[in-house]
Amino acid sequence: MPRQTPLFAILLVAACASAHAANPLRFVSETFGDWKDRLFGTPKQPVPEVKASANGPITLPPGTRVSFDIDDEAPENDFSKGKSRYRVIELPEELEHAAVRVQVIARKNPAGHGNVVFKPLLYVIEGDDFRAPVEVKPLHLDIRPFRKSRLLGCVTLDKVRRIAVATAPDAVGKSYESEVREAVKAPTQGGFYYTTDAVKTKLPFAATGDLVLEITREAKAGEGC
Repeated sequence: MPRQTPLFAILLVAACASAHAANPLRFVSETFGDWKDRLFGTPKQPVPEVKASANGPITLPPGTRVSFDIDDEAPENDFSKGKSRYRVIELPEELEHAAVRVQVIARKNPAGHGNVVFKPLLYVIEGDDFRAPVEVKPLHLDIRPFRKSRLLGCVTLDKVRRIAVATAPDAVGKSYESEVREAVKAPTQGGFYYTTDAVKTKLPFAATGDLVLEITREAKAGEGC
């Protein structure tokens, strides 16, 4: 029996690592708050964030965040998942391994009340062709008092320099549904407290949207999320 114990421990660690690759929130005891702070919180070294111009490709050096719109004036292409408005992200050089951290900012629903969100697909561009799309999933809802709600996601890519950020037309009309989130409580500037009950949130997907994107250089494939 004693000789079997190290083997069992190795298998257990391997299983945990596999779960981490599939969903970073399941590794060991990392909570959503830990994961959010690690990828989207305020780092020790400030990350510059810029607002992209309304037209043309978006240049994004690694380690920089960029906010941009995909609106009705953005170019349209017939991708493998169907027609979609899109924006192109360009890196200064090809990255062997990269992590793409995506924030989808909720915006007011132009067709009614409530908010809508964008369901992002990433198409790595190779010459004049596009690789198969990578869906940014899972998306985690982050509701922040007095600030716009957002969806957070992270995916890894290999051999990437140019990316088209688009969506799937069959997602439009469907909705993002969150798990039941915990109650939110936060102080206001006047010294009072903002509170909400625990609720399950439903946000329709739209053909256009607002995003914040950051790409980091990684040493190995699958790392960074």
